[in-house]
Amino acid sequence: MGHNMDFTVENAGTTIACREFAEPGVPSDAPALVCVHGACVDGTFFDGIARELACGYRVIAYDRRGCGESGDAADGRYDLAAQAADLQAVIEHVGAPANVLAHSAGTLVTLELLRTNPAIVSRAMLHEPAVKNEGAGLGTAPVLLEMIAAGKVSRALRAFLSAISDSDPQAPKTTEAEAKHALRNGRSFMANEYGIIMTCVPDWDRVRASKTVAAVFLGELSIGTPREAGTRASAELLGCPLVTVPGAHNGLRDRPVAAAQAVRGVLGSSSAIIKTGFSRKHFDRVNRCAQNLTAAASALPSANS
Repeated sequence: MGHNMDFTVENAGTTIACREFAEPGVPSDAPALVCVHGACVDGTFFDGIARELACGYRVIAYDRRGCGESGDAADGRYDLAAQAADLQAVIEHVGAPANVLAHSAGTLVTLELLRTNPAIVSRAMLHEPAVKNEGAGLGTAPVLLEMIAAGKVSRALRAFLSAISDSDPQAPKTTEAEAKHALRNGRSFMANEYGIIMTCVPDWDRVRASKTVAAVFLGELSIGTPREAGTRASAELLGCPLVTVPGAHNGLRDRPVAAAQAVRGVLGSSSAIIKTGFSRKHFDRVNRCAQNLTAAASALPSANS
């Protein structure tokens, strides 16, 4: 489901690698959904959900600077302003305004863009923003900062990953595409972004005033964990619905069918049609496509049969 086309976007001398997923029948003016990944991964994190949504949307997953197939920052900058400028460049390339789906640390990049230029985003969906219960950054660990300063980036990465381990019994194994740049992705985050991302405090009031964030997603398996408090706080601070979705912190990757259904539920509403300017006919087509996929999936034999 969903073929993909690779392309690149240049921003301030940095090459940003992108992949677009769309079924052959999707019109070139169909709504664009740009996906912003979190820490220690790249755009392949969204491959599954992108294929699920490709029957009704142009889904663009890009590798943030220093990750995946994208180049290192030409200007040496990995701050959120530079990252938001990359996201803006991608949106402008595929056609603004666009919808945005962001995960974890990627939500902070999205929130920075919404602070500075919300007009180029139709609707944003944030899956478990990387903040604590009062909406402040998660905080850095002094021992990890010491390791990074001493050049022990891989050691710091291993410690960081063990501390944030996700637990979803249905999580699929890492794909070859995801594994290709895993070490580079992780090292880039620890060396270039860790201190920035973990101490970020978004401008909640300004983003809330833009009325652009349509939903905050919370994984069902994150309920009762520290991630729940930060996610609930984000929805409250933004004045938008909190939508519970199957899976844990990486549910957008691990549960692509259910995650795609949640995204359609947000983008398929009448207000989304009005704001994006796309016709009811197009969204009816998206919904029919989704219903056909659901019917086909239900007709398959279960794993236990």
